[in-house]
Order: sequence, then structure tokens, then C-alpha cells
Amino acid sequence: HYPLNFVTPGTMLPGALMLDLTMYLTRNWLVTALVGGAFFGLLCYPGNWAIFGPTHLPIVVEGTLLSMADYMGHLYFRSFSPASVRLLLQGSFPTFLFLTTLIA
Repeated sequence: HYPLNFVTPGTMLPGALMLDLTMYLTRNWLVTALVGGAFFGLLCYPGNWAIFGPTHLPIVVEGTLLSMADYMGHLYFRSFSPASVRLLLQGSFPTFLFLTTLIA
């Protein structure tokens, strides 16, 4: 229930400490970039679960079970038109410069 700008720096602290510890122990910029950067990413990733976790929970709205994405109005749009789907089902699809690529 805290504002996001108060929570986000706290989620980065463990990764930043591991980055600093890697530099302190190795005193090598390359090792720090590779190993410390990996630690930073691995430790920041679980910190985001607390922020984005509630959006994955199902909610009940007027008696209907929805995901948070459904409730917020996110829709999945197909990038293919029905004509493209027909060409895919036939096994050929026109590509750039009107060439045809066979699909096995």
C-alpha cells in the first residue's frame, strides 16, 4: 500500500549491495560487470513480485471471475488477417517483395 516510488529503491538495494561486494572482492571491472550484474538482475527480479503480484490474482466483478488484465480492458489482438490465416493453412505465405515461402 505504499507509493511505487517509495518501494522501488528498496527492491534494488540487495542487488546493488551484491554489485558493490563483487567490486570490493574482485577489484576488476569486467568481473564486476558480468558477475555483479548477474547478481543485480537475479536479486531485483523477485523484488518485483510484490509490486506486480496482485495483478495476477483472479478477481470477482459482479459475479464474474476475471483476471486483472480482463478487468482493466487489455485485449489480445491477432496480428494476422483471415486471409493470412488461409494462406498459412494452405502451406504458403507471401513474404517481402511478393516472394512465396513454403511452409512444410
